[in-house]
Amino acid sequence: MVRISNIQLFMLVVIFIVGSTTLFALGIGAGRDAWIVMLLEALAGAVVLWVYTQFPKWFPHQTFAHMLKVILGKKLGIPLLALYCFYFYNQVYYNFYEFGALIKLTTLELTPILVILYIFIFAMIYMVYLGFEVIARTCEILLPYLLFFLLIIFILASLSEGFDMTEMLPILGEGFKPIFEEWRVSVGFPYGEMVVFLTFWHYVDKHEHIRKVTFWALAVSTFFVVLSLIVMISMLGPELTGKTEIPLLETILAIKVAEIITNLDSLAVFIIFIGGFYKTILHFMGFYLTFTWLVKSSKVKWLFFVISMFYPIFSYYRFPGLDIQRWIGPGDATYIVPIFACLPILLLIIGYLKRKRKGTLTM
Repeated sequence: MVRISNIQLFMLVVIFIVGSTTLFALGIGAGRDAWIVMLLEALAGAVVLWVYTQFPKWFPHQTFAHMLKVILGKKLGIPLLALYCFYFYNQVYYNFYEFGALIKLTTLELTPILVILYIFIFAMIYMVYLGFEVIARTCEILLPYLLFFLLIIFILASLSEGFDMTEMLPILGEGFKPIFEEWRVSVGFPYGEMVVFLTFWHYVDKHEHIRKVTFWALAVSTFFVVLSLIVMISMLGPELTGKTEIPLLETILAIKVAEIITNLDSLAVFIIFIGGFYKTILHFMGFYLTFTWLVKSSKVKWLFFVISMFYPIFSYYRFPGLDIQRWIGPGDATYIVPIFACLPILLLIIGYLKRKRKGTLTM
């Protein structure tokens, strides 16, 4: 039986949140108060995370499909499972193309995007074939390097000639209105996307520690996300940060310490690749698991792998460019609120009422 440790769960949650979030200036619509937007999002994320972590308490080592079947019954559970399967499928599309395009933009400029995407999909298929435990173990190895490089970037940026903390002032200069407006349109990213972990709880060896571990991971992730926003705004200013395609890359390119420490873009490439890969592979694994629970066949794994081979082609024609992908993608994340908040909360209420009626602590 596949099992992962608490530290592996911690690292998976951190890399899922930090991996791609630190690349972009989330909440920058609120200007220099973007970091406050992220703190509010983290609070909302803590609420939905509490909901997500209640299910493994009721269903220790049980799959997401089993939870839905017990709470809603087979007739309602299967359609809802199919809805989540489609959601994970769509998220894979979005992240898959985004990070393939970023690799082409930053590193492999002369390489056709289809070649990059096929290398990407081969690596993801191989990881899924090896199993979730391998994904967790490789994350355990690579995440410390990613966090270390992020800290190095933040420290060097603070020592750089262009670093100016006064760009963060005045705090709440335009009041709370732009903060709440930006929070409304970005509330689902990145914390709401953690709904995919509902498909992974049954892999955790010590299910009684899931809530504690994930909340610690949420706190660490929020620290890095907020710190990255402060550094980017202090280096580039709120206007340039909002207009730049990859603010973290521009921040790294702007680092200049005593005319000696410069040209650190290789660190950005590492962060883009590792963060993007794990963000996508976890959604891909969620899609794979829900797909296999829906399609009960002895050859379902190979059917899934064959379907996955068309991902690069579909992504290439769906997103002609990164700008189109950003426009089509979840710019207004409120459309996924039912997926990551309303439905899980509804499931929690129904599950609680069923448990109360049966008079048992487990289901």
